[in-house]
Amino acid sequence: MPVIRQFRASRAARQHMKTKHGVSFDEAVEAAGSSPRYYRTHATAAGERRYMVPGKTADGRHLWVIFVDEGNGIGRIITARPVQGRRESARHKRLRGD
Repeated sequence: MPVIRQFRASRAARQHMKTKHGVSFDEAVEAAGSSPRYYRTHATAAGERRYMVPGKTADGRHLWVIFVDEGNGIGRIITARPVQGRRESARHKRLRGD
């Protein structure tokens, strides 16, 4: 698993998270940093390794954060969105270890 010390996101990713999912970049970073557990999802056609974080903000908002490991401790957030529904909530809780 990668050790991520810093997250970043493109302007387009930040806008997508905010307009489509109502999640700010700061919330995504907070949620991503809240969990030591990252789960590998898949590699893109370009060979990027993507990871999913079942995160939680300080105010209790549960989010899924998807990022790419760029190496050197940097993760590039692709998107973040709120957990939706009971099944997803139960999965999120189980993956977080709550």
